[in-house]
This record gives sequence, structure tokens and C-alpha cells, in this order.
Amino acid sequence: MESGGSIPRLITIGAGDPDISRNHLRVAVEGDTVVVTDLHSRNGTHVVAPGKPPVKLRAGEPTPVLTGTVMDLGGGWTIQVVGE
Repeated sequence: MESGGSIPRLITIGAGDPDISRNHLRVAVEGDTVVVTDLHSRNGTHVVAPGKPPVKLRAGEPTPVLTGTVMDLGGGWTIQVVGE
């Protein structure tokens, strides 16, 4: 189990989009921190933290991100970390 006792779940986005890998990105909450990991996706994942230029995640390397950060999966698909 992950932090908070919740069971991990798979979310499907961009099904059939050639820019997004079948298993593209892992998003986890560890304590009070959101951690994202590119799962060796074909085209990579770009992260845009508030007020910062885009950075490409290193495949397989867990990276903590702040509220407001946007993960660009490609093909126009993005995920944003929001607060409560």
C-alpha cells in the first residue's frame, strides 16, 4: 500500500494516442509530497513548475513536484497538480 492507505489505481488517458505510452507516468503521494516518475515512456514527460521553464523528466527517476506543476505527456495531454 502507498501512503495514506490507498490502493494504487490505473487511470487511462489519451487511449490510442501515439504520443502517449501505454504506461507513461506514475503519480504518487508520499507524505505531503507529490512524486512523479516517467515510466520509460517513448516520448518522455515534460514538467513545468510554476514560474520555471519546462524540464524533461529522467526516465525511471522519481521527481517531487509542487502544487501548480503541469506534466505534459504529449499529444496535447497534460496533468496538473492542484491543492485541496
